[in-house]
Amino acid sequence: MARPIASSRAGANRKFILFALVLGALGAVLVYAAFSRPQSLTGGGAAANTPVVVAKTDIPARTKITESMIEVRLVGADARGALAFTDTAAVVGQVTRFPIAASEQVLSSKVVTLAATSGTAGGRSLSFVVPQGKRGIAIKVTEVANAGGLILPGDYVDVLVVYDIEFQSDPKDPASREKADSYLVQTLLQNVEVLAVQQTVVDVVPEATPTAGDQRVRNSEAKAVPDAITVTLALSPEDAQKIYLAESNGRIRLALRPFGDADQPSLTHMIETDLFPKNLPNPFLR
Repeated sequence: MARPIASSRAGANRKFILFALVLGALGAVLVYAAFSRPQSLTGGGAAANTPVVVAKTDIPARTKITESMIEVRLVGADARGALAFTDTAAVVGQVTRFPIAASEQVLSSKVVTLAATSGTAGGRSLSFVVPQGKRGIAIKVTEVANAGGLILPGDYVDVLVVYDIEFQSDPKDPASREKADSYLVQTLLQNVEVLAVQQTVVDVVPEATPTAGDQRVRNSEAKAVPDAITVTLALSPEDAQKIYLAESNGRIRLALRPFGDADQPSLTHMIETDLFPKNLPNPFLR
């Protein structure tokens, strides 16, 4: 009678072991499926109701983005990047500064607007920060002219020009000349954006709302270059001609503006004698 009992127990043990193996295999499958789901776009248990623009495929750096490269997906609100786009229309036509992986959210810090005058791409390239309709023109500066070397890319300045003037000293002699150094100063241009100092360029925030007077917000900071000898300004084609003539015929000084100050008051030129007291006696009259 003992053998049937032992055989029955052995069969029950085999069934239990088989059942445990089946449960273990099923658990492993469920764990694999859970960890295989893309967590980055779901935001955990949050409701997927926030649109974000993501890359359909890997997008290399320095690539102009087309409609076929991106799409909108719904993610949890806590999974949306602070700099992510929500509409593909805001991304198409921009150029990648860094590679963007497939299914990765497209962030404003990774793309830059393609300059209208440039057909090439390149992060931190000067052509990418020249505003539409403007030109980048470099001028020679000294440490004094550059406000002690503390003017940085992204700052706004006024351009002052000092001229030496030659006078005809003898009204009866057209060939007679007398030179007056630093006789006249004028504020040639106001509220001009500094694009670069020496070879240093900073990024601007393409989607940022401009402050008063259409000043752009920079997205990064540069270090001061006290020994800089060139500063590149954003100027209209007409103002670029003015600055070239001014540099060729006078000495340029840059006046740094406070952040957000875009006022352009009406200013007239000044001459040397404007600094003298109005009732200054003539030393040649007794």
